[in-house]
Amino acid sequence: MQGFTSRQAQADLAEGLLQWRRRYDDERPLRERQEQAAKKGWTSEVRTREPRGPTELLAAIGKAVRPHLPMESFDTLGEHWDYTEQFAETAQDIDELRGAVAERSLIRLLLDQAPDDTRVGLDLSELTGCGVHLDPAHPVAGPTRMRQLASLPADAPLIVLTEGSTDSRLLGEGMQITHPHLAGFVRFIDYAGTDAEGSAGALVRMVSAFIAAGVANRFVAIADNDAAAHVALAKLKSQKLPAGCQVLHYPDLPLLASYPTISPSCTAVSLTNVNGVAGSLEMYLGEDALTIGGSLAPVQLQDYQPPAHPHHGALSKQHKRLVQKAFQKKVKAVRRGQQSSAADWSGVHAIIESIVHAFD
Repeated sequence: MQGFTSRQAQADLAEGLLQWRRRYDDERPLRERQEQAAKKGWTSEVRTREPRGPTELLAAIGKAVRPHLPMESFDTLGEHWDYTEQFAETAQDIDELRGAVAERSLIRLLLDQAPDDTRVGLDLSELTGCGVHLDPAHPVAGPTRMRQLASLPADAPLIVLTEGSTDSRLLGEGMQITHPHLAGFVRFIDYAGTDAEGSAGALVRMVSAFIAAGVANRFVAIADNDAAAHVALAKLKSQKLPAGCQVLHYPDLPLLASYPTISPSCTAVSLTNVNGVAGSLEMYLGEDALTIGGSLAPVQLQDYQPPAHPHHGALSKQHKRLVQKAFQKKVKAVRRGQQSSAADWSGVHAIIESIVHAFD
């Protein structure tokens, strides 16, 4: 579990022994001085023993964790002493490695060397007795695991799920401009190189998969602020979601409260509140990016079936491409240190702020 496989444990052991070997070689002059001093009676110990190789150490661990021969099996006390001393040296080797090898890897190595029918227990004797009120029958692992999972979200990156790869990429680039200090703390799912479909329905399925898998990281699912996304996410938002999950839409913007639109029945441009109707990501990439040929790219309205959302709208495909291209151009300008004072980042800033404060 959690990656502590036999292969990983053995790799950790090899790396730990390599570190020990380097330290041992570096201390060679010190050992030589100690040995000279010991010959003169000034000291009685050499500072450290030479590390064993992985195969030899694992074999020694195997002997140490298997049943030991009783004292009666030996002809002399000296032979019995030599026999038990090898187990003490193995225990010393394990202690020597504790600083260089993860404890769970060491535990895995110990368990792997034990016979399959070995009974393994947890010694709680130091946690009971005088002044300690721990019931020996009290469950320990379960509550500890729950505390581990509870502390993880505070330390792990916040995962952001979007409707598709374009939204993730552009929001990630925009966040580097509006909230550069959040790099490493907020992580947009990278769909690059995958066959993940881009839609509100796909986002719903991804959220359900995250919930079913019990993903420990806090995660935010954020969708377009348009009719299609509101309808697609309505059932999901009505459910009781885990504490570490929030489902959002892009926030309403003042710019979109009175925005040029073209209705299905009329080719004339009129000003309409398209918040909740046509709030795709492109509408948040800045008034400058939306301005094409000297005027805002109009939203094409369409009749929509659900009574609660009679209209749905979007930019034309051509205008979407131009808006995205203009946005990436101003991102590159900022990276070159050429940011214009007229650049509009308010939409991206509003989205990132809603994500950051989703759990407030």
